[in-house]
Amino acid sequence: MSEFVYEVLAEQVPRYPNQSLIIRTREPARLPAALATEDPESIVGARLLSVDADSEPLHAWALGLPLELVIDDPATEFPLLYRHTHLLENHPVRVAIAVRPGFAKAVRLAVALDFAVRLEVGQPEPALIEELAEVLGFYLRQPTVAQPVEFFHGTLLGFFHEEPAPLWVVLDENPQYQRQVDDDGTEDLPGRLAGTGIALAADAGLDEWMERTLAADEECQRCEFLQSCGGYFKWPRRDYDCAGVKRLFGELRDAAAELRQDLSQA
Repeated sequence: MSEFVYEVLAEQVPRYPNQSLIIRTREPARLPAALATEDPESIVGARLLSVDADSEPLHAWALGLPLELVIDDPATEFPLLYRHTHLLENHPVRVAIAVRPGFAKAVRLAVALDFAVRLEVGQPEPALIEELAEVLGFYLRQPTVAQPVEFFHGTLLGFFHEEPAPLWVVLDENPQYQRQVDDDGTEDLPGRLAGTGIALAADAGLDEWMERTLAADEECQRCEFLQSCGGYFKWPRRDYDCAGVKRLFGELRDAAAELRQDLSQA
């Protein structure tokens, strides 16, 4: 048994006995029957790739199993979140929201419905940086926010405790531990590293990945936010201008310092 967590289709599960698996599907109604004979201990999560699908069959299935709902088109799909609130009765549920124009509405609704959020942030252009800044302000200042919005939450905690975690960890794209299996069965790196063709030894730690590949260029090595980013925003386009995301990191660092000061005076 390897230490990798593999993201697979339900029909690929038999190829990975005794491995930790995240199942992805566009047809959640099929999962209970498709996985009925599989070891439930090996399944550590499920990703529902269509919020338009019926999730009712998962309501009482595998109680406590973490689920992630994927929103690719937030401007039009966000109202569909109402269909899935029943899942919160028996599962921790996170919504993965693509950072595309209009995504702020999806974040606000997801948090209002008590879903955790993971931003699939890509390499945002200036207009999206402004929308990210708006969402960051909402996350930091809105007192009704009771669920984490990643990557903001994990990064804020890293600054607060002075123990930064790279976004590869915060956003669950850690090449040290995670692999995705494409629909054709090809094993690849997770998330934005898929298709890049980079490879290190199977036992390479994340620090080695960052030092040798992910954050190896001079700009990353000189960046004040290296330990919080880990070169994340330099993939897949290596020439991406990080000025906007550095602004977001700066706001999170300042918020953490403000929080520490407030607590010290309490």
